Amino acid sequence: MKARQAAVWLLACGVILSLSPRAAAATKDEPSFMHGLGQVVAGVVLELPKTVLDATFSGPPVVGTAVGLLAGTARALQVTVGGVVEMAAGFDPWGTKRK
Repeated sequence: MKARQAAVWLLACGVILSLSPRAAAATKDEPSFMHGLGQVVAGVVLELPKTVLDATFSGPPVVGTAVGLLAGTARALQVTVGGVVEMAAGFDPWGTKRK
């Protein structure tokens, strides 16, 4: 049973790692509406708690939390605005960017 779990785990990791360079190159090609939407969601939902927790555990409890709150807010705004700009750049209602 353990051998089967290990084989499934290795297969899953292999598939993920084989797709990651292609996915990384695709995000740098041209602006995408869906990638921008993902950045907006990540900025609004995930960035603030991630930064607060990171600063709290890496620094003094009270000061680290305060710094994390300020830095997290700034980072969340940065990621969200970047996502909105990418969504606007990737929006193509008439298909003029198609080759």
